[in-house]
Amino acid sequence: MLVLSTILRWHVTEQKNGLERQYLEKNGGNLGGDTPHSIFGPSYQRYAQTKLANSVMTYALNEKLQAKGSKVCAISCHPGGSTTNLGGNLSFPFYEMWLFKILIFFCQSPEDGTMGLLTGMMATDAKSGVLYGPKKNGLSGPAVPNPPKPYENDPKAMEMLWQTSEETTGTKFDLI
Repeated sequence: MLVLSTILRWHVTEQKNGLERQYLEKNGGNLGGDTPHSIFGPSYQRYAQTKLANSVMTYALNEKLQAKGSKVCAISCHPGGSTTNLGGNLSFPFYEMWLFKILIFFCQSPEDGTMGLLTGMMATDAKSGVLYGPKKNGLSGPAVPNPPKPYENDPKAMEMLWQTSEETTGTKFDLI
């Protein structure tokens, strides 16, 4: 089954909303509702928001580390489209299953999907504040720096996520 990260990243992009606070706060267990399985439903929107929050937090952390003159790196990565069994037990409407069957031809092996992570961890030239992922439309290919989308390094989103994270955890994130 195709790893959903790339599709979900696209899904957030298409909505043009960027990171939304409603998905980050405590809400009695209801973070957007539950509808039948669909990559366009609230449960997948929540999942897409968590992926986006990871990216936004990396850019926010990088900015704060750079401001402190720290040598610590904040690096993010994604596998692109990888043929894993991540969604093997999920059921989707007929048209979405056909979408997955078509997209799978553009995907790479699970092993190749690890290259973004390995590049971020091991490459001697890996840079802080960079998202590493596949070169070819974000689905496959060698891991390269992926330029941030405007909603990933938006200063308002970074500040909102940082503050919300501190509020929901009850912890002040002070960098030394």
